[in-house]
Amino acid sequence: MARAPLAPLGAKDRALLEGWSQEFGPALKSYFKKRVPSPGEVDDLVQDVFVRLAHRADLNSIETVEGYIFQTARASIAEYYRKRTTSRADLQDMFDEDKHILAEISIETVLADREAVKQLISGLYELPEKTRDIFVLYHFEGFKQMQIAQDLNVGIRTVERHLAQANTFLLKRVERYR
Repeated sequence: MARAPLAPLGAKDRALLEGWSQEFGPALKSYFKKRVPSPGEVDDLVQDVFVRLAHRADLNSIETVEGYIFQTARASIAEYYRKRTTSRADLQDMFDEDKHILAEISIETVLADREAVKQLISGLYELPEKTRDIFVLYHFEGFKQMQIAQDLNVGIRTVERHLAQANTFLLKRVERYR
């Protein structure tokens, strides 16, 4: 689905976007570098985040800017992979590179892995909110434990304890379905 043409930004929104670009641009680059196979696409994905933000009316109303920006980044990466997997050329390249691996995958393995992912996601929502947040920041967002401790204003031991609890709970949950 194509986006509507971008209306001219007001001075306040333009200033906000420029400031956010300076503040969050390096973190977004790091985020995308960990998630895309081609380093040449990282800058395009960072730019896409800010283009998406520019399409939003009233940027001033965003309450948690960092959260909103990384939610937008997740949407950009999802669209990137959706487009990538629908491209026949990419599918052919992927098949050529990985055909020996694909030959070893059975339908039972795929179904078991799919069920394990469902259980992992379901289990995440059963965790206490703080434990879930710490788990997501560490495992999905790539934050270091010390950084999480500082951001949440808790001790490093607290972060370690929450991660251990989450890991133990989720591993037990997923292992039941493997």
